[in-house]
Amino acid sequence: MKLLKQENLKELTEKVLDLVAKTAVEIGHRSDAQTLASLSKIFAEDLIQEKRFGNMTFNQVQDGFRQGVRFGKDEPFLNIRTFYKWTYKMKEMCDAAYYEVHTLGQPKEKVPFYQEPLKLLK
Repeated sequence: MKLLKQENLKELTEKVLDLVAKTAVEIGHRSDAQTLASLSKIFAEDLIQEKRFGNMTFNQVQDGFRQGVRFGKDEPFLNIRTFYKWTYKMKEMCDAAYYEVHTLGQPKEKVPFYQEPLKLLK
């Protein structure tokens, strides 16, 4: 598993395309392939460039989309702004889980969305 800042843009774009296409089906949105491909390329570039998302994994982004579609307060739309909302919300949840385990001493098995920190190899 890689951090987003370590991902290859082409591979990440393909993963994001799969995620966006699946999300479109889940929210009942019909869109053409060109639009899905454009959204995927833009968002993949953002995931790599945005420093605040750099230490997340793609699995966490997928979890964010899943939570956003199913439990989001707003009507889900297929656009970059919505993708940011879902991803940032998941980042907050992961950061809170890390805090609970490492600062408050909660058992990691009982903390939702906790993920062991990845060792960075250089």
